[in-house]
Formats: sequence, C-alpha cells, structure tokens
Amino acid sequence: MSRTSSTKPHPTRSAPKKTAAPARAVLPVRPHTDTEFITEHQMAAAYTARLAELPLIPITAWTPQPDGSVRAVFPSGASLTCIPGATGFDALTPCPQGAVHHARITAGTQLREAAAAAAHCTQLHGRPRILTLAQADTTAADTQALTRNDIDTGLAARNADEEKPKENPQS
Repeated sequence: MSRTSSTKPHPTRSAPKKTAAPARAVLPVRPHTDTEFITEHQMAAAYTARLAELPLIPITAWTPQPDGSVRAVFPSGASLTCIPGATGFDALTPCPQGAVHHARITAGTQLREAAAAAAHCTQLHGRPRILTLAQADTTAADTQALTRNDIDTGLAARNADEEKPKENPQS
C-alpha cells in the first residue's frame, strides 16, 4: 500500500484562523530634565551621615541648594547642611527664644548636644526682655537706690581717671 498525500484537509481538523496581532502598549517615559534624579552630592551626604551615626535620612530628603550644598530638614525644624569638600555638617537648630543656633557636626552625639543646648537656651538674642509683674517686683527689690550725689560722685571719679596722663609703655 502506498501512501499518497492529499491536499484536502483532514475532516477532523479545521484550518487555523488568522487573527490580528494585539497592538503593543506604549510605555510611559519620564520627561527629560536638566537635573538628575539623585545627585552625587545627595548620595555623598547620605553616606557621610550614616558614617557619622546621624539619624537615618533618605537620599531624596537631601535637597540641593543653589551654592552646591545639600540640606536635610528634620521635623523638629533643625537642619543639616553638607558642603562638598568640607568635613562634617553645619547644623542649624532652633531655640525657644526664636533664634537659630549654628554648630559644626561630625558625629551623632554632637548633633544631640547641639539640639539639647538650643532647647535649653535662655539668651534673648537681642530681643527686649518682657517682665511679668512678679519678676518686676523682684527686680525692683534687688535694685540699689542711688541719690543724685552718688551719681555725681561716680561721674566725677570716672572723669578724673580719664584726665590722668597715661604713662608711656616704651619708656
């Protein structure tokens, strides 16, 4: 028996149907900007902060500044600035008196000390002191009463010291 091939399709098989290939989805593309996503200074600051045992600050929390430095701000209002090429960080910690204290930081312990010193600051930083009535009474009680003669005598003694000729240190 010889086998012959037939061009007729087999009765149990059907011819394959031709289907159109699905269109490929277009992938989103990040718009091109002149700035990098993460800069070298951000990575260097984060790495230096980890080596100095400072609190964990994500790389993206270090924001680039116009002068080339990078700054991270804590929820407490304190900030660390890392200047390229400089050793350590500049810490700016706010105090209750409204000023900002500057400290050079190279370790985590120094940052904690700077924050504690700023938190316990009692210096007025150039602002006038406002006294309560109780403080005013205490201050008035501590004040020494002076008469007009005491003031005139003190001024005369000071003027007499200024009028004396100074001796020459060369002789």
